[in-house]
Amino acid sequence: MSFAGAVLIVFGCGAAHGQNAATRPAFAVASIKPDNHPDSAGIIRPTPGALTAENTALSSYIRWAWNLKGDYQIWVPPALDTIARSRYAIAAKADDPAPVDQLRLMLQTLLAERFHLVVHSETRNSPVFALVVAKGGPKQLHDPAPDNVPHMDIDSASADGGQHWRFHNEPVSALIGIMSNGLDRPILDMTGIQGSFDFDFVLPAWNRAEGPLGDHVVSDVFPEVQRQLGLRLQAQTAPIDVLVIDRAEKPSEN
Repeated sequence: MSFAGAVLIVFGCGAAHGQNAATRPAFAVASIKPDNHPDSAGIIRPTPGALTAENTALSSYIRWAWNLKGDYQIWVPPALDTIARSRYAIAAKADDPAPVDQLRLMLQTLLAERFHLVVHSETRNSPVFALVVAKGGPKQLHDPAPDNVPHMDIDSASADGGQHWRFHNEPVSALIGIMSNGLDRPILDMTGIQGSFDFDFVLPAWNRAEGPLGDHVVSDVFPEVQRQLGLRLQAQTAPIDVLVIDRAEKPSEN
C-alpha cells in the first residue's frame, strides 16, 4: 500500500543510510509550513547547501531523506496515516555548500527535531514481482562483445512507438530498471541467470489515456518480457527491508 503523496524529485543521488542523531549534520536554518494541494505533485529541489520543497507529504520527505527506492519501503501504522499524508513546504539552508548525501542526513535531523520523527528498519515479507525464467528457457541472450563496457542505450528506430533498448554486457537484472516505474511493489531478479549479456528489448509505449502507468507495465510490458526474452514476472511475497514509522507529529511552524 502506498502512503506517500506524489512527489517529483528534481535531483539527487546517493545517501548514507542511518547515522547517530548526535553526529548527523543539520541545517543552519529551516522553515516548515503546511502546503496541502493533493491534486498536484509535490516537488523537492536540493541544491548545494540548501533544500526547498513544496506540497510534499511527510512520507515523501522520509523516502527522500533515507533514499528509499519506493513507497513499498515505508510502513506507516494506521494511527499515523493522517500525519504521513500531510503536506508541507520546507525551505532549509546549511552554513556551507553540501552535497546531496549530506542534505539527506540534514533532512533526517530536521524531521526528527521538528516532526519528532522516530523510525526503525526491519525486514518484512512484502508483495513483490519476481523475475523468473519462463517455460522453454531464456531467449535472445548473447555473449557480450569482447572488451565492451557495460551500458544501455536506446535505438533511434522504435517499433510501434515503443522504445528499443539495447543492453551491452549487462546482467538480465538490468531490465528491471526500465520497467519498475509506476509499480507499487519491487521487482526482484530470481532468474538465477549468472553473467552478463548483449540483448535487446522493445519497451511498449504507454498511452496515458488508457490508464495508469503501473497497469500498463503489468498488462503490456510483462507479457513482452516473456515473448521477447523468455523471462516472466510473477507476483509473490519476499523479505524486503522497510523503514517503519514509530512516531510522527505535526511540526511547529516558524
